[in-house]
Amino acid sequence: MKNVALIGGIIGLLFSIIAQLFAVIDDSYTFGNIGFLGMISGITAIVCSLILNKRPLLAGWLLILATATGVYALAGLYLIPGTMTLIAGINTLGRRNENGTSRRT
Repeated sequence: MKNVALIGGIIGLLFSIIAQLFAVIDDSYTFGNIGFLGMISGITAIVCSLILNKRPLLAGWLLILATATGVYALAGLYLIPGTMTLIAGINTLGRRNENGTSRRT
């Protein structure tokens, strides 16, 4: 799931940058003003993928938060990376150890 979160974060960051560039060229700042929130969501997903094994509970919740803010910022443009980061976040939170307890280290 680390790779899924990393790829989702990179794609989300790229989609946000592309949306920002089209907003500047097109003079419609609907995606432009809030496109920075999408960039922050992509960067958050990348950072969370790096700390996924060390602090899985924090990383899982931050991945879900990054998905929500990315979809809010870019609507339909963030659906593919948002789905990837949401799956990684839910899987990280739902992961169990061998003895049946959740992994909270």
